[in-house]
Amino acid sequence: MKLRVVFHTPSLRGGGAERVFALMANAMAARGHQVTLFTWNADGPNLALLSDQVQLVSLDMPIRGEGFGKAATLRGIWKSARYFRRTKPDAVFSAPEFANLTTALALVLSRSRARFFPTYHAANSLPSSNLGARIAIALSRIVAQRATRAVAVSAGVGRDLVARGLPASKIAVVHNPLPPAQPAKRDYPWHAAAQAMGDGPLIVTAGRLVQVKDHKTLLDAFARLASRRPARLAIFGEGPLESELRAYADQLGVSKRVLFPGYVNEPAAIYQAADLFVLTSTSEGFGNVLIEAMAHGVAVVSTNAPHGPREILADGRYGALVPVGDADALAAAIAETLDRPPPRELLMSRASDFSVETIAAQYEALLR
Repeated sequence: MKLRVVFHTPSLRGGGAERVFALMANAMAARGHQVTLFTWNADGPNLALLSDQVQLVSLDMPIRGEGFGKAATLRGIWKSARYFRRTKPDAVFSAPEFANLTTALALVLSRSRARFFPTYHAANSLPSSNLGARIAIALSRIVAQRATRAVAVSAGVGRDLVARGLPASKIAVVHNPLPPAQPAKRDYPWHAAAQAMGDGPLIVTAGRLVQVKDHKTLLDAFARLASRRPARLAIFGEGPLESELRAYADQLGVSKRVLFPGYVNEPAAIYQAADLFVLTSTSEGFGNVLIEAMAHGVAVVSTNAPHGPREILADGRYGALVPVGDADALAAAIAETLDRPPPRELLMSRASDFSVETIAAQYEALLR
């Protein structure tokens, strides 16, 4: 049955949830549904991923810093309610947490009868340490009441949702999809910059330059490694901590061996150049970058962050897991993996478990 399906994310900036929704919108449209990607601001690199089969609707609201501001958020909720009232979708998927809250409120205001699937990408994403977070927790009860099913991107995130009060019967665990394989289409300036750093394997990571990604521990581990063997490090991504991280690399004496190329919207270029991928998050609901690297046959090392990495790497079968924030253990795991990487075929086989086709079938099953 052809359904009117809306995927909503506030913006299309570079992030895991935004990339997942672009891929899922494409896949659901390819399966014959009438699909709309509804956003408050369509600017961002993930817009380039969207298929011509998917309708794009944007409220064109300006982003200030990392968000929209309180007054603009209230206007966005009201405009979203008007959109849902006018278009009468059969199903609405939303992400990340902020969008789950605003979408639930908009659906209630619009009196929409659409099935609602709030999607949770982060572990323990609503700490109760301040007034704003406590208000968000209270509002999350509206999300739980309005939701048809809550989609958790890992079993661990699902357990977090149960701990927060969502009924287990309302939670569906659906992992994030692996983007379709595409070879890198061109060389980037950072290719030459990486070669200019000298000899040694190229260690890479990719993600927002924010606290939760804990790039400082990666830099600490790299400094230990680089004192014993030639190596290079490339930290891909954008974010508010870039200048601080550059200064820290300089403080550690490794700045000439560390590259900050910014955000690259062609992940294949990163993985094709990499000898090893490292993820150092303190919390990671899933960990899309791990399966992307593995799909290219690149060995991975990850912190045992709650919750995705352990599930993806099957308790360490497909890549080393180290304690969060432990630079010594991370440096040792990187050295060990560089010397004895897992077979490429094993990594690529595991990554195929998360194909777009497999995950899209699970999304579609929710609609039944």
